[in-house]
Amino acid sequence: MFGKTALVYQSKKKDDWDKAQKLLTDAGIEYNAWKAEEPPIAGCGSKIDPRKFMRKVEIPKEIYRIEVDKDSRSNAEKILQGNVLPVISYGL
Repeated sequence: MFGKTALVYQSKKKDDWDKAQKLLTDAGIEYNAWKAEEPPIAGCGSKIDPRKFMRKVEIPKEIYRIEVDKDSRSNAEKILQGNVLPVISYGL
C-alpha cells in the first residue's frame, strides 16, 4: 500500500480493532494497522501521568488505528460502519 492513505478506524479497544481487521481482510481490502501509545499532554509536570495515580482502574494508553488507500476509503467505511466503534469516539 503506497501513496495517500486515509484513517478509517481508531479506538482504545483491542478486541474491536481485531474485529475491524478481520472485516477488512474478509472483504479483500488492504490496510495498514498499528498501535501507538497516546502522547502525554506537554507542559509543566508532563512526565507525571495522572492515569497512574488518580484512578484505581487501569486506563488504556494504547490507541489502535487502521489506514487504507484513499481509493478504498468509502468501501472500508461502509464495511466497518455499524460493525465496530466509530472513528470519532476513540472507543471510550
